[in-house]
Amino acid sequence: MAKIIVFAKQNFEGNNTMVSTENVPSLKGTGLNNDISSIIVISGTWVLYEHVNYAGNSWTVSNSGGPTGDGCYPTYSSYWQNNSIGSFKVQGT
Repeated sequence: MAKIIVFAKQNFEGNNTMVSTENVPSLKGTGLNNDISSIIVISGTWVLYEHVNYAGNSWTVSNSGGPTGDGCYPTYSSYWQNNSIGSFKVQGT
């Protein structure tokens, strides 16, 4: 089962966090819509989308990615644009 943790602030900080093992078609109402600045991918490969309902630009993150290859993405700047994520899902679903 794929698992991801998303954070509102860089370096895995902030009051708003979400742990998910399922696709998230909309981050509206979660406090994280367009406000994801760091991610830890525990397992699997996930596709992040700029808008709700898996629309707009997309970026792929995985448990073997990130600057040290351990699935930790401490900042969005090298991986996705301006923390603007509106939805995400497990790759291939």
